[in-house]
Amino acid sequence: MIRYALIAVAAVFAVACNSSPLQTPENTVGGANVVSSAKAPMKKGTTDITLDWGSKGQAGQVAIADVLSYGGSKLGITAPAGWQLIRDDSTPTTRQSLYWHAIEANDPSTPTWTFSEPVDAQGAILLLDNAAAAAPVDMSNVKTGSGGSIKSSSVTTTADGDVVLIFKATDFLNSPLLAQTPGDMSAVVTQDKAPHEYWILATWQSQNGTTEETEFSFPQLFNWVAAQVAIKHGSH
Repeated sequence: MIRYALIAVAAVFAVACNSSPLQTPENTVGGANVVSSAKAPMKKGTTDITLDWGSKGQAGQVAIADVLSYGGSKLGITAPAGWQLIRDDSTPTTRQSLYWHAIEANDPSTPTWTFSEPVDAQGAILLLDNAAAAAPVDMSNVKTGSGGSIKSSSVTTTADGDVVLIFKATDFLNSPLLAQTPGDMSAVVTQDKAPHEYWILATWQSQNGTTEETEFSFPQLFNWVAAQVAIKHGSH
């Protein structure tokens, strides 16, 4: 277990190394790469949220959406046409819904998710090159909790060169954690200066195997969700 100091707080952000050899942020073994990301700010009491990938989307890429909603009962979510659910995990106050979509020519860059009732929502969207467009998700797993450390469960990948994405969300309401990205991971998205904080990190495997947990050891006072999703590479 390698430990990294957090900026501006007396806490530690600990990330376990992958059991298979890790690559640099540039995936040199032919696996998928995250090439773009964009965030949608918090909308209060909304019945929809749009995640805009801008002008960078290209046919053949895979988009990954992280839709975050807070408070109330587990209401219905309707995804845009062509978007497939990866997993949908929740606590009493924090819900993290992950989706994938293979981009086609002339796809709109502004997919919109709708909610059955008003809810507070925010989110992010990633674009990946060289992901398996027909079925990109290799494996996924999740942990949820109330208080304590935010930990994501390990996954056992079946394909070489997977990119492993870590999604963490919390309704943490105190000072921002301002986590420093570990040397063997890439910070894709950070939203750590708002009442509802979330992070998306990425790492890579050169060969299949079991990943280890990632952990924010700074204790949380409220509810959190932490998922790992391994994405398979496309054709070499």
